[in-house]
Amino acid sequence: MQLRKATSTFSRRGTVAALAALTLSLAACSTGGLSEGSAEGEGEGGPTPILVWSGVKGEAEVKLGELVEEYNASQDEYVVETQFSGTGDQLPAKLLNAVQNGQGPNMQLGDSTPQMLAQLLETGKVLPLDDLIDDPEAEVGRDNFTEGMLATGTFDGTVYSLPTEAGDFGLVYNKEMFEEAGLEVPTTWDEVADAAEALTTDDRYGIYLPIGTGEWPVFTWQAMLWSAGGELLNEDNTEVAFDSPEGVTALKTWTDLVEDGVAYPSSLQTDADGQGIASLQTGQVGMVVTGAYNLGILDEALGAENVGVATFPQIEQPAMNTGTNNSYILEGTDEEEAGAWDFLQYWLSPEVQAEWCIASGYLPTNIETAESETFTDFLQEDPRQQVFYDQLEYAEARPSILAYSGISAALSTEIEKALLGKSTPEEALQAAAKNAQAALDEQQ
Repeated sequence: MQLRKATSTFSRRGTVAALAALTLSLAACSTGGLSEGSAEGEGEGGPTPILVWSGVKGEAEVKLGELVEEYNASQDEYVVETQFSGTGDQLPAKLLNAVQNGQGPNMQLGDSTPQMLAQLLETGKVLPLDDLIDDPEAEVGRDNFTEGMLATGTFDGTVYSLPTEAGDFGLVYNKEMFEEAGLEVPTTWDEVADAAEALTTDDRYGIYLPIGTGEWPVFTWQAMLWSAGGELLNEDNTEVAFDSPEGVTALKTWTDLVEDGVAYPSSLQTDADGQGIASLQTGQVGMVVTGAYNLGILDEALGAENVGVATFPQIEQPAMNTGTNNSYILEGTDEEEAGAWDFLQYWLSPEVQAEWCIASGYLPTNIETAESETFTDFLQEDPRQQVFYDQLEYAEARPSILAYSGISAALSTEIEKALLGKSTPEEALQAAAKNAQAALDEQQ
């Protein structure tokens, strides 16, 4: 269950020659994200346009623009342009449709559901990255990532995407409410239940759980499953394993909180707020499960002194799901692919990634970023960030398999039913297992 660490060396710029050699065997056709006129203009001596899709919005979008401008100013071979791609669960279908219709970007930056990439791989339009990260002259190399981080973008032994941002989740709570109730910070889900009961009033619930549809409830519940001693699938990813006594314990831990009236009983999920952040901002709840990326908005609403962060509580043992936003290159001309790889190396360089992580609330994926003075100083300035970072030591990753989208959809539907009281945990997991196994069988 533990991420294995490695050592690395890192510099700033990519190896265009290696990528050009790699792409000779690929059809040199653009994904369509850039016009044919742009491709023709490449032969006229101007910089090659590189279209990058990103799901970034808000203040982080401003930082993205600044870093892109710095990249464009740092060299004259390429000019990066960004477009909003949609976020989370919206992206896979949109990108797949674009690629199938000869459109789309040269690179997707920060896909938050990298396990869904398997569907796009079937088009044959995603560039394999092994030769690039194994080139001794490459400035982003395999050794810049832990084995667990690289696994998030590895399918059938081939690396197709690189983790550009890491994220996990913890228990974020209103410190003022805790102090008024005389509560200690909970470390187990039994203690969460006690704290939630003490915080619940006529107009407030103790906690908002990951209730809703999509990947978020599944992503967070997997940590519950692992903490209870269960597994999502068997060792070779061919059979469902979550419909186990441990799985029931993990789901019942949540449903009991709803049944006891101390957890928000329905979904507050919206496109803008899939994690119940508004409920903590407005005092409707005392605790939520979320990541470091939401601390800024909570600090603004409650005051940083009132926003506490605790390690994700355990059932039987510590557990965490590695959330990574991965980036990948789509097939295009040799120049477009080389430019996308060059920009990806820039984005992953320690100083640039450190700046981005500080601005966005994500965690480093490049080992050297985590060790950089910029990032270590940041952790010292805000110790709450250290809580999120420390959990990566024992985090696991979701399986990178074609069937994952079907497994996630099956679990998402049934977890929501259980949390809304429409089925028991046992019934929910049995139903999810049937549909998840069908997705696995179809893959084999």
